[in-house]
Amino acid sequence: MISVKTMRTTGINVTDQYFPIKTATACSLKWTWSTLYLNSNETASCHRTGFSKLTLENFDNFHNTEKKISEREAMLKGQWPVDSCSYCRNIELAGGFSDRMLHSKIPGQVPVELVSNTTATTVTPTILEVFFKNTCNLSCLYCLPELSSKINQENQKFGKFEKNSVELSTYTPPTSVDLLIEKFWDWMQINSHNLKRFNILGGEPFYQQEFDRCLDYFESSMHPDLEIGIVTNLSMSQDRLEVYLDRFKSLLAKKQIKRIDLTCSIDCLGPEQEFVRHGLDLEQWIKNFELLLQKKWLTLNINQTISLLTIKTMPELLQKMIQWREIKPIGHYFSEVSPHPSYLMSNVLGSGIFEDDFEIILNLMPVSTEKDQLAKKYMQGIADSIVKSQRNTSEILKLKTFLDEKDRRRGTNWRKTFPWLECEIDHVV
Repeated sequence: MISVKTMRTTGINVTDQYFPIKTATACSLKWTWSTLYLNSNETASCHRTGFSKLTLENFDNFHNTEKKISEREAMLKGQWPVDSCSYCRNIELAGGFSDRMLHSKIPGQVPVELVSNTTATTVTPTILEVFFKNTCNLSCLYCLPELSSKINQENQKFGKFEKNSVELSTYTPPTSVDLLIEKFWDWMQINSHNLKRFNILGGEPFYQQEFDRCLDYFESSMHPDLEIGIVTNLSMSQDRLEVYLDRFKSLLAKKQIKRIDLTCSIDCLGPEQEFVRHGLDLEQWIKNFELLLQKKWLTLNINQTISLLTIKTMPELLQKMIQWREIKPIGHYFSEVSPHPSYLMSNVLGSGIFEDDFEIILNLMPVSTEKDQLAKKYMQGIADSIVKSQRNTSEILKLKTFLDEKDRRRGTNWRKTFPWLECEIDHVV
């Protein structure tokens, strides 16, 4: 791999470069980005696509697996990978603006190999994100037991469920997880200075020992060009939050890292959100977020997962964001539930359900910056894909089955929380 230091000494500057491959299907994520799912022994270059298995033997080559290279080769030919990328393909076929198109607009992430050879398929990652373990304090409806210990505990308590092609089962971590974590730290010791961005995901990082180890690592080293991103559900006491804020501020003050992004997950407001993000105290979340608004040194984002359960109360969140942005800039990231659970995706009810809601949503989205404009264009793409969708009876039956079972397990009542939905799906047999 070519280091950042080598790039500097050879006069190569990729800071402002955009992804240079311009075929009809080429996606920068396939070249720049790797996600390590250490909790399930897998890796991918985009969370919506196919996975490669991780082993102790192939770990050091996680960014250049046979599958990832074959996907890059297909994209160089202008082809969609055979078993990947359907999410973006479908949005683009509907005339929308996809993840693939969005990431091509982001500069400064180009692997150095592409500077001299735009057909290179074995490259150095510039963005790395990692899932360590599934420790989490929430059990969101669209999440999985391998990503949430709370969901896994629930599934262990109630046992395996199978009905109408809906399956709820338990997760047993691979025996090699701890060994792979050590391999990860070996890799970081050698390669972390090549990274432009390092993202830490959950479960919930603020409740994971591995997150503390990450901070220990960066507190004992210098990565002045590195941006660190942390995705959090922000469901914690302010005392716990402030301990970590002090550590973040110290890393920045000592210039050990370049930037810290705290990306706070929230989909909508109201009881609908507490139903979907089960275990969330929305009042505490807002209190914590408004504390973060006071930290001028912190880069702050909101991340939404858009499902058919959250669209109708998204406007309330967007109105709140307008108020918050008067205090501090807030990045806005969002995506649909994908690739699973398919029955929570916003298009399964067909067209005619959310058109008015998306009109309100789009009118509330700002357009004052290029990032704002791209975000609105991306949201428009999601709306357009729903307009062109057909009602899917089999998926609606799965949705009803799933919600009924979650109510039974959790003592909730989806019909009371989503009265508009009852008439849409209760007649499905």
